[in-house]
Amino acid sequence: MKTRILATAVACSMATLAATASADTIRATSGFGPNHAIARDVYPTMFAKLEELTEGRWTGQDTPSGLVAPNEMSTGLRDGITEFGPLLMPYFVAEYPESGVVTELSMLGSNPGVVSSAVTEYIATCEPCLAEFARNGQVYLGSDATPLYQLLSTKAVRSAAEMRGMKVRSGSPFYAAFIESLGGVAVQMQSSELFESLSQGVIDATISSPHEIISNRLGDVIGYVTEIDQGLFNGAATGTASQLLWDRMDATDRHALATAAQYGIAAGLAGFDAQIDEVRAEKLVEFIEPDESLIAARDAFNADRLAAAASILQDRGVADAQAKIDRYAALVEKWEGLVTPGMTAEDLGALREREIWSQVDFAAYGQ
Repeated sequence: MKTRILATAVACSMATLAATASADTIRATSGFGPNHAIARDVYPTMFAKLEELTEGRWTGQDTPSGLVAPNEMSTGLRDGITEFGPLLMPYFVAEYPESGVVTELSMLGSNPGVVSSAVTEYIATCEPCLAEFARNGQVYLGSDATPLYQLLSTKAVRSAAEMRGMKVRSGSPFYAAFIESLGGVAVQMQSSELFESLSQGVIDATISSPHEIISNRLGDVIGYVTEIDQGLFNGAATGTASQLLWDRMDATDRHALATAAQYGIAAGLAGFDAQIDEVRAEKLVEFIEPDESLIAARDAFNADRLAAAASILQDRGVADAQAKIDRYAALVEKWEGLVTPGMTAEDLGALREREIWSQVDFAAYGQ
């Protein structure tokens, strides 16, 4: 009896190994290190779902860091150095002006599930946006959005006056302009450089989501989070495939990859929240409520920036900018009615598939 059980177990193990060996493996690069939600939640969930949907024909393997840095991702995907990765559009403003419309509207919306879904629908149904990805040898399959951005700093900041002269990291032109409106000095750098820059005094703070305290170990170099609630970073096309990968897939498997990406992105949104919960539970930093001067400065900046958004985008070569702003704002409103309180990541992934990707012709999409 024991021999029969052992033989059965061995046979099952061999079958699993054979299935894994025969699967076509996507080479992914999440790029932000092993503690980031893309590495911990997005890509593992996505590849598990992809295996399920393709009955083992496709799987994936992520390299969390070292292979392709975030500021190298566009060419890395184009040249096939990696086959799947998060493309941060604000890092490549000149290459993605149409897709980057959404990043100038970071003040719209406060729920990451809503904003990431609105961005995904906007870009997936925007022909000029998709053409930008195609020109760079990529196929767009979805965006995430961070929790609300706060000021993570080495010193306590409560007022607008205390921002003057501070060197603050910015991840996009929108946030650089906000920092400068407060008299601060905006420093452009990717998040992987935050720890060293803060520890060496190159910068005093970063405008980021507090999940960075876990994902980039910032709890060792900062002590404070001023809760300014300055919009969401919505410029990460977390689901971006290399055209070289896409061309190897048939329409059915392309649809499976797009669907799996929605489940992965939804899991990543929950992962961001879990990391912030951990920061609070472990009391890794002090959370500070800003005074009225800082809130008033934020609100004034957002109102002025929204009023100027069409002009800013037109200067980047975006035609009919106001109409595109209005379309994105309408999508945010639409998704605010679709994403319900307490919705699980699984439910959000299914909703995104149903509302966006079930409408796509995958024989033609990305071609």
